[in-house]
Amino acid sequence: MRKKFFWVIVFLLASLPAYGKRYAVEPLLVPESPYNGITFYVYRPYNMPPDWYITLDGYPVRKNRDGMWVYGTAEGPNLVATNYVVGSVVPSMAGINKWLSDVQISEIQKLPAQNLTAVSQRTFTRSQMAGDQRYSTYIPEWSYRYDFMAIGNWKGTVDRIGVLDDPATPVAWKGVRPQVIYVWVGKWHQILLNGSVPPLKALRREKIKLRKLFNKSGFKFYAQDVPILTQQSKAWGYYWLGELHLNTGEY
Repeated sequence: MRKKFFWVIVFLLASLPAYGKRYAVEPLLVPESPYNGITFYVYRPYNMPPDWYITLDGYPVRKNRDGMWVYGTAEGPNLVATNYVVGSVVPSMAGINKWLSDVQISEIQKLPAQNLTAVSQRTFTRSQMAGDQRYSTYIPEWSYRYDFMAIGNWKGTVDRIGVLDDPATPVAWKGVRPQVIYVWVGKWHQILLNGSVPPLKALRREKIKLRKLFNKSGFKFYAQDVPILTQQSKAWGYYWLGELHLNTGEY
């Protein structure tokens, strides 16, 4: 059934108007991310640089050396990888431009398979959180705490940061098999590993303890903190993982 569906997509894409350019027909299903749980399709137009693909909503992406799919941005005629993992941000709001023209995108979006037209974005919103008001100027408490911001200098043990779903708090580590995971519970709590355990699996094991530490600290991480931490991760040069789900997957 999957094979038949693949050839249907190939036929549909091949039949689209070319507008003077021919596009390579290579729809590729990207498996579910262990970090944000999304699944999406990409393909390669004829004029894409090596190793670069396009999402079906028109944004350039590539797989980095750590196996993560990240968005790209144009610098002159070249594409440069960003630190935004696909699905961790709304690309248009992060300043990422589409690679294709609107006319070409509109033709791709005429495909009848509606579930292929865009990446499913998961936005970190928790209606039960207090303080979820919108202010003209909002400065989160953690942003002027030295002990929190110090993690920006820990590049020996950190290269990515995101937000747990439960408890709702920042978390950071380095690589796909980290030696240490940092979880903010009013201070940076360390989970020491031997490099053989996937980070979300390790976090899942510690979930009850982390929740107790978090509740005891009285710290609150609100929905409006997310875009601020997203930009801060960019300033630090860390990958932004978005919301990390401990209740799904086996990673």
